[in-house]
Amino acid sequence: MKRVLVFVLLFLVIVFGSIFLFEAYYFSPEKIRERQIETFNSRIEELKNTKFGRIDLTESINIRWKIKEFVAENHDIDYCENANEDAKYICEIDGEEWLGSDFKMDLPRNELTALAIFIDDKYIKLDTSKMFNPNIKGELNKSQFKIKKYNKFYILYGYFSDGAGTYTAHWKIKDGKSERVVLSSNDNDFEWQNE
Repeated sequence: MKRVLVFVLLFLVIVFGSIFLFEAYYFSPEKIRERQIETFNSRIEELKNTKFGRIDLTESINIRWKIKEFVAENHDIDYCENANEDAKYICEIDGEEWLGSDFKMDLPRNELTALAIFIDDKYIKLDTSKMFNPNIKGELNKSQFKIKKYNKFYILYGYFSDGAGTYTAHWKIKDGKSERVVLSSNDNDFEWQNE
């Protein structure tokens, strides 16, 4: 019985001693400062490769956007081969078909990572998944968008292209929420530009 008691006490001393040493090391002022500097430097590096802006669509409606440089290491990229097996192309990014290139032979240069619309006195986030190479300059502009008001909702239309791989997205905005209802490179989905 004494041996068990001694073993349990020794085990508890080791566990609590380890916890104490870990906390003393991990939460020491030097280590906290190191982590703060590392976080700050990574954010600065990220901002170097990020563009963002605001586009006024009307006097009371605007959109805010953010485009980041595409970093292949941050994505799961699947390659496929064509029927003749003489060319390899990127068939999926992060497990999904993607838009922004005609032939999909090269990695995207950048990606639209954030888009929000200010409408009815609030910002509403819009789905930007699978949206790569949104503009040849890597910046969005007003001519890429059109907002249309219907009886109880809005539709925001947008087209995106870096010179090839043109695609369109349509978002339905209602009651403070949004849903992307179209993400397509089909010619029929661009008819909103002729209205």
